[in-house]
Amino acid sequence: MVWTRYSKPKTIFLKEFIKNKSTGALCASSQKLARAMIKDVGLENAKSIVEIGAGTGSFTQLILKEKPQDALFFAIEQNPLMAKELLSKFTNLDCEVCNAKFLAQMLEKRGLNAVDLVISGIPWTILKNEEQDELLALIHKNLKRGAYLSTFLYVLPTLAKRKFTKKLYANFSEIKTSKLVYGNIPPAIVYYCRK
Repeated sequence: MVWTRYSKPKTIFLKEFIKNKSTGALCASSQKLARAMIKDVGLENAKSIVEIGAGTGSFTQLILKEKPQDALFFAIEQNPLMAKELLSKFTNLDCEVCNAKFLAQMLEKRGLNAVDLVISGIPWTILKNEEQDELLALIHKNLKRGAYLSTFLYVLPTLAKRKFTKKLYANFSEIKTSKLVYGNIPPAIVYYCRK
């Protein structure tokens, strides 16, 4: 993949963080976090993969590189500016510019009932409780049995983080966590949530 711009994504995150309540990061995720996100979740054998909250493509780049060539993959990014940047980097990317709450319709459009893997950059802790519940239930429902949701939370000692972590454990049959990813701002932990 050819990266067309290097500095613009940094300014997009900062500007959108300040003015847009749906942006939960000051800068793009690191490649260390991207590596941790795809570790041991079956990406290499997945036939259908969805990335939710693709941002400007930190995880997308690695997914495209590591997924099977014939796997169906699409990204979801609701922020139009970030989606525009994403599509300028990955010109043939199948990308939906809308809210992930329409996941079922997006899958139906592609002839899918469920998927093998969801990789999520959703800024969970800035969402309202009802939005968290709706999206978690939707993701769980549209994963195949034994499939994974790979998502992350920043290592910040907040009540919102603790509450959301409990929701992950309540929704999924098995959860494993990564080691602390220090090479990210702020540091993060990946949650591998198996249906």
